[in-house]
Amino acid sequence: MTNANTLISPDNKGYASYQWEHDDAGVRYLDDRPGFVAAFPNTNAGDMSPNLNLRPGSGPTEDEVENTRIIGERQNRKAQQVFAGPQIPVTGAVDYRMRFVDMGSVAVDGRHTPDGRPGTTCPGVVGASTIAGSVEDGPALPGFREGMRSPLKTLLEPLDVEVPQWLRDCQDPKASLVPTGLVQATPDVLPLQIVKLGRLHLVAVPGEVTIVAGLRIRRSVAAELGVSPDDVLIQGYANDYSQYVTTPEEYDAQQYEGGSTLFGRNTTPAYQQEFGRLAASLRAGTPSDAGPTPGRPPFTDLNLQTGVVFDDKALWHGFGQVLTQPAAAYRRGETATAVFVTGHPKNDLHRNGTFLEVQRLVDGTWSRHADDGDWSTRYRWQRRGVAGSEATVTWTVPADTPPGTYRIVHHGDWKSGWTGAISPFTGTSRTFTVG
Repeated sequence: MTNANTLISPDNKGYASYQWEHDDAGVRYLDDRPGFVAAFPNTNAGDMSPNLNLRPGSGPTEDEVENTRIIGERQNRKAQQVFAGPQIPVTGAVDYRMRFVDMGSVAVDGRHTPDGRPGTTCPGVVGASTIAGSVEDGPALPGFREGMRSPLKTLLEPLDVEVPQWLRDCQDPKASLVPTGLVQATPDVLPLQIVKLGRLHLVAVPGEVTIVAGLRIRRSVAAELGVSPDDVLIQGYANDYSQYVTTPEEYDAQQYEGGSTLFGRNTTPAYQQEFGRLAASLRAGTPSDAGPTPGRPPFTDLNLQTGVVFDDKALWHGFGQVLTQPAAAYRRGETATAVFVTGHPKNDLHRNGTFLEVQRLVDGTWSRHADDGDWSTRYRWQRRGVAGSEATVTWTVPADTPPGTYRIVHHGDWKSGWTGAISPFTGTSRTFTVG
């Protein structure tokens, strides 16, 4: 999905999980029938893109939703192929090591740097190419481009951002934009962890690790543990988040990932060194020290989400009233649509619930056939006037839908401007047939 998507979506990884769980294993999330979980976590895929044509929302088709489905389905099918094939049992002890490291000031031994000379990391800085966004996955602000290395003085002066010269030098060749580490907008003290599950070792990195950076970290950890790199995997986005982790060579190119590598050119060598120390402790069976105490960034409690003041509607409307009814009949592959008077969805996020149901009449009783967790349904909210809202519910009838009588139900909530009370309501469309 592109950065222009306004619907909640787990993207291709989530679709892979959904297809295996829901379509293949028969999981129904709201019917207390879990029974099976298919997780598709990321390893070191920081510079991997699902946009096969190397532009946002393009490849294999020009439809971002269809691309999400296709890429997710490919992952699911391959995972099931591996799952059904020869397997190596994971047996043995369970153990772990974890410590906090100030990634903004790591002295890196020359054994881990490309030129063999000692180096250092730097307090976190966001680079100009971060603001530019990614050519493959979506641009950000105009006036910035990937690969920017110059100070960009003219562009940055209106932002009134001061990056000390020593920090610019440390971050070179990055075009330093915002010293996030100095103002504690991003964490410098980060948790590093290795989890041992028998022969398998998970390296928990608090960032998005590129393919080659991850390979180097895996090799360093494997060497300290005395195991094959095949038995060491990167688990990215773990325990905390500090943007990207690139190799020194990737950092020099200052593409999006390099500009987003907060701690400078020696970030990956520092991780190789520090995870290597954890691995040595794990192999020796000795405890690791806890490291420095992480601080609490001042922006932790900052909430940019506005609250709901109240919900309004026309005098002649009621909450849940159907403004647009579905057609009388649909064929498989067609899309049924209903529009309702609604309240703001932030009144109740309906966790462990649903904003919509597609119900089917079975033996005289209405039963839920689909909800907002199904790939075939969409729920779109739109503001009308100052405080009015409309909800558009669509259901693209899947090819395997049984013929019968159906209806669309919307579950919403509205907030009173007088008392502030939030009240639930339900709207129901007229019936229609699928044949």
